[in-house]
Amino acid sequence: MKKRRIPHRIVRTSNKHSRAVLKGETVIIRLARNLSQTEEQVHIRDLLRRMTKIVLEERTKVLVNPFREILQGDSTCTVRLATGKVYRYSLAAGSRTRATLQGNTWKVTIGPRTHRDAIHRFLWKTLAHAERRRITELTESINRQTLRVRIRGVRLQFASSQWGSCSPRGIVMINVALLLLPPRFLKYIIIHELSHRIRADHSEAFWKIVEGAMPSYERVRKELLEYRLPTV
Repeated sequence: MKKRRIPHRIVRTSNKHSRAVLKGETVIIRLARNLSQTEEQVHIRDLLRRMTKIVLEERTKVLVNPFREILQGDSTCTVRLATGKVYRYSLAAGSRTRATLQGNTWKVTIGPRTHRDAIHRFLWKTLAHAERRRITELTESINRQTLRVRIRGVRLQFASSQWGSCSPRGIVMINVALLLLPPRFLKYIIIHELSHRIRADHSEAFWKIVEGAMPSYERVRKELLEYRLPTV
């Protein structure tokens, strides 16, 4: 059987250690400084083997990307949230990148020097802006019903690498991509991050806190592993 090859690019850096990151469907291998030619080849081979395994595993998951049509060149797309609410997007060229919400339609103009990744981030930002108040109220409601911990704010935003987070100061971040998935995933992430206000780690004690607030968390957590976020 022919091996599946993953596109990759080599970058030589001044870092002490070599590492690899995924950018879209391409593996970027960042080589450490002062490596011999032989050492470089070993690092490239090992990092590419490791990242190829990760990429192939990720490709079996469901990609959460409602803006794919626009990013592939279409001027319109429809985004349907898990609640059933629909946002329509209409893009056009403009002097600068901006957006206005008219009813349930985002009128978006894209500046001449705006790159694809910047457009992608901007589209997620508009969706977060439209839904921020609702998710803040939902988080506060779940907190009152369950853990009743002190939080200092809720942020709804897109992140490529995590579904949520909780800062030491008590700022809860919820990934806006969760709004496209069944509500149980959003509830789980909210409870997960609220639980970090009691335990900052992922110890057995932490998971007991999560279980106390959401007995079905383990099943939901496993189901969430079937989805993946786009790289932006």
